[in-house]
Amino acid sequence: MKTAIVALLLAASSPLGPAREAYQSGDLPRARTALEALLQPPRLSHPQEEAEAHLLLAATLHAQEDLPRAEHEAVEGLALDPDAKLDPLVYPPDFIAFLERVLAQRHDRIVQRAARLRPPVLLPGPTTSITAPVLVESRPASRGWYLVPFGVGHLVHGQRSKGTALAVGQGTTFAVSAVSLGVALSLRGPDGRYSAQDAPTARAFNVSYLVGAYAFAALYAYGVLDGLLSSPPPPHGNGPG
Repeated sequence: MKTAIVALLLAASSPLGPAREAYQSGDLPRARTALEALLQPPRLSHPQEEAEAHLLLAATLHAQEDLPRAEHEAVEGLALDPDAKLDPLVYPPDFIAFLERVLAQRHDRIVQRAARLRPPVLLPGPTTSITAPVLVESRPASRGWYLVPFGVGHLVHGQRSKGTALAVGQGTTFAVSAVSLGVALSLRGPDGRYSAQDAPTARAFNVSYLVGAYAFAALYAYGVLDGLLSSPPPPHGNGPG
């Protein structure tokens, strides 16, 4: 079971994973280097990921007290995702307050930057003949994303609130289970058994490991079933006329 969970966790990783881990562990120089490598030139294919990278770099620069550069990155991130919501479990309160000030004080600049980032709309010239439009089928994201844990499937399909809740819940139960298992194993003696003194503590951590593992499995099963059963139907107009 542990091997399967680790495999699913690796499948859910993204190019931002190392930078997130470095920032959360306090290794700001490594986080800054990783984020600048992703953004200069841009190497992220999704606007939301690029927005998160800019905001994460802004938080890193803010922690390093490079406020002018932090404000620049915050403007870039908010221009890509004006509705970005920061996770208070990841970002400190002083940076969240800093981002709110940037949003209020640099609103016009953010709007102008967002307008520049939008792809241009090509209109036919005066002599251009207008032909029948070509219909391009819009393909929805695969339902297979719901098999990835930590709310990835819901986030990919635009269900941000539910995806965030699943990510926090599954991440917490996974961490509790993994830590409890590690502590319980470390209490074993060379013969693979617990001493009389350590037995009660080991028993408590074994129970915590099982509870965390079952809770993670339950949340994972709920996320898969909820995604597969409540996924929106295909757009109208693709069936037979």
